[in-house]
Amino acid sequence: MTEAVRDHYQAGIQDQAGLLAKVTRAIDAIEPPLTAEKLGAFDQFHVGGLAATAELAKRARITRDMHVLDAGSGLGGASRFLAETIGCRVTGVDLAPDYVAIATLLADRAGLSDKVSYRVGNIVQLPFEDGSFDVVWSQHVVMNIPERVPLYRGLRRVLKTGGTFAFYDPYLPDTGGAPLYPVPWAETASSSTLLTKQTTVAALEDAGFRMLAFDDITPIGVEWIARQQEQMRQVNALTLGTVMGERMREMAANLGRNLMEGRVRVVMGTCQAV
Repeated sequence: MTEAVRDHYQAGIQDQAGLLAKVTRAIDAIEPPLTAEKLGAFDQFHVGGLAATAELAKRARITRDMHVLDAGSGLGGASRFLAETIGCRVTGVDLAPDYVAIATLLADRAGLSDKVSYRVGNIVQLPFEDGSFDVVWSQHVVMNIPERVPLYRGLRRVLKTGGTFAFYDPYLPDTGGAPLYPVPWAETASSSTLLTKQTTVAALEDAGFRMLAFDDITPIGVEWIARQQEQMRQVNALTLGTVMGERMREMAANLGRNLMEGRVRVVMGTCQAV
């Protein structure tokens, strides 16, 4: 499963060096400083984009003195936003080497390398000591992981007692049609693991967390999907299509339908390590 997930996200990348050169040319054309707002259409790989990241940060109550684990850091948009706006230290872990390379490049060019670092790794097997982090942060990652309780137990292990796990994920409503595929996280249903609210909460509690909030925020997603589709029509624009390829158009369209038709919902949640 690990290799399949990694290959899914990197399938649109034919040449890492060529992609890094393309990203470099694009950011060279951006007037400094290179802020999270200027990169938001590209590096915020989740429904709602930068606004959703800002909202989750508010709910997580992250402060400058904290060390945050970005579990499934992708292109690094969220971690750089946290470092830029709060000043906290962030460690990002992601399966895809190409994504880690881009995240590292952007952190360097944004002048945030002293606050943010990235490494290739599997969030189900985290290479950190127990209680290493004040906050564990995850956005649109767990849908690729079938064994949710072991994942959550691993996240709980590296989190300090009393620390916060802040998550933002698609989930399966109790009623509604089957989700349409492909979507950004999966080509088919066989590589997607969407849980209901009840099963998600049960898995978190089994792993040693106490739920603080589980808020459905689906309405913000539909408008964001429409903006993404419009941006991807712009020639040479730096968007999620830059890394996902042409298939991102169909994936975004299906995700939009899933949200509008009640096949998939999105949730922001926080829980405390006990």
